[in-house]
Amino acid sequence: MELANIKIRHPKQRELVLRAAEGQAQAVNDMLLYLSSANPNLCKIMQDTIHDCCEAEIWRILLDCLATHRLGEGINCDRRTYSDASKRIDLSIIEVLLIDEHEFETDIKEEVLSQAMEDPEPKICQAAAYIAGMRGDLRAVPILAETIQTGNRDWQVRAVKALAVIGDVCCVPPLVSALTMDREKLHREARRALIGMGKLSEPAWIDLLKHPDNHIRWEAARGLGDIGDARASLILVEGLLDSNYAVRWATADVLARLGECAVPAILKFISYRILNEGSRQAAYHALHGIKSRETRKRLEPLLNALRSSTVSGKASTIAQRLLVEWERL
Repeated sequence: MELANIKIRHPKQRELVLRAAEGQAQAVNDMLLYLSSANPNLCKIMQDTIHDCCEAEIWRILLDCLATHRLGEGINCDRRTYSDASKRIDLSIIEVLLIDEHEFETDIKEEVLSQAMEDPEPKICQAAAYIAGMRGDLRAVPILAETIQTGNRDWQVRAVKALAVIGDVCCVPPLVSALTMDREKLHREARRALIGMGKLSEPAWIDLLKHPDNHIRWEAARGLGDIGDARASLILVEGLLDSNYAVRWATADVLARLGECAVPAILKFISYRILNEGSRQAAYHALHGIKSRETRKRLEPLLNALRSSTVSGKASTIAQRLLVEWERL
């Protein structure tokens, strides 16, 4: 669709946007006030107009405003109202940058974002990489990784969300870095992103099973459980010996959820490892938590041995016998 064939939906606002594209400060300010409006209709009118005009300079102005968190100077209000308006304008700008209403928008935006990702100003670079990443552009990954290390918390979280959208294996290392940086919003977003990447993140979760932080090892066990790959059982089962109670029980829960396919790994573990009290209880929980009644019945002699520390010495011998039977079947 050619620009000349675009129907002008809002002529008055179009003139405002064209003046803003020319760099007129008051026009830029008025455009931002529209985008920060609590009236969704006014915000939508301005978004429609920006799409219809599709001026490269407007995309750059909006990107700069997002990067520097610029808000219309005409807003005179208390702190809470200002904060609400600030959130609205960020969301409005992000939405209009991410959505292409017309075919010709895509190439223009990509060119603007490509240039902005090379800008010497870090804030501009971060904002451009975030938008490019949310549009699925792999070129944004190195900048998003750097943002996780050097950006403020809001931009760190945005970088994680963009990496999740890109979803390439090269996104895993910076997401792992974000996971280990705190236990709050950044941590939660990174975990969600890694889980969403499925098997691409499996090697990272396996490596994190050895992390010195108990909480990260706990997350790693849960992450592998969410992937549901039984082939990880032989590595995951070592978590039953973890010094931390929460990690042992998270591991046992995951093995139980994996079900019958995890049984050989658990039997090998019991057969050849010396169980302490904590690992005995965790191994029992892993086997007893398997949903299949038939499987639990086959494992009943071992469960009886694991149930009490006074008879758990027999567990190794019983596990070896069951393992032979299991492999034969």
